[in-house]
Amino acid sequence: MEIRDQQRVLSSFTARLLRKHFGKGPESVFVSVGEGIICIYLRDLQTPVEKVLIENEQYSLLYETRDSLMAKCLPELKEQIQEETEQDFPYFYYDWDMKTNGGVIIAATDEFSNRPEDPALSEIDKLVANVTKKTERLPDKVKSVRLNNRTLVIYRQGILVNIEKEIIRVGETKVLRRAKRSLERRALREAFDKESQLLQGAAQEVFVDWAFEADRSMIVVIIDPNKME
Repeated sequence: MEIRDQQRVLSSFTARLLRKHFGKGPESVFVSVGEGIICIYLRDLQTPVEKVLIENEQYSLLYETRDSLMAKCLPELKEQIQEETEQDFPYFYYDWDMKTNGGVIIAATDEFSNRPEDPALSEIDKLVANVTKKTERLPDKVKSVRLNNRTLVIYRQGILVNIEKEIIRVGETKVLRRAKRSLERRALREAFDKESQLLQGAAQEVFVDWAFEADRSMIVVIIDPNKME
């Protein structure tokens, strides 16, 4: 199947899937397909109940609810992606920005983590490595892939420090994820705003998620190519 056909099918399927489980589908779904990776960017998914939670700043409950819903959605999405691409995508990541009402779902293969670094994006790799070093440790691996002029995906491996590994071992990943999401998003956003020329545009949204057991992380930067900070 051609990439455009894959994008169309996965976009339609994702919208229906989220509508079934969330009770409301996203207003728009944009699917970007690369070698070993698929990025699904969502806009305007908030339900009326979620809007009330946001108004009352009950973000912990909001994220926990979405995690529960995504636990039901991801197996169906994984099956559909495998059917359309004839590839196995063992790693899934997702994140939400409640202020912009945007979100991403990332599916990645092992081949993506082993692909060579792109020399054209080496400065972005260095920037992300330095930010990660300040918040955690210097990553064992960083690689950036530009899926299109609006979607930059950054893979990291080997970023957890010992205290984080212990928190994961005792099963407190929810607390760790909330703390890391806030810290890393803020640090990454500040770095991208200062070095917007590397993005060839302004960072519109920054998403980040982790596969803690595998010590892997995925960052997605949604770029406005017509604007510079």
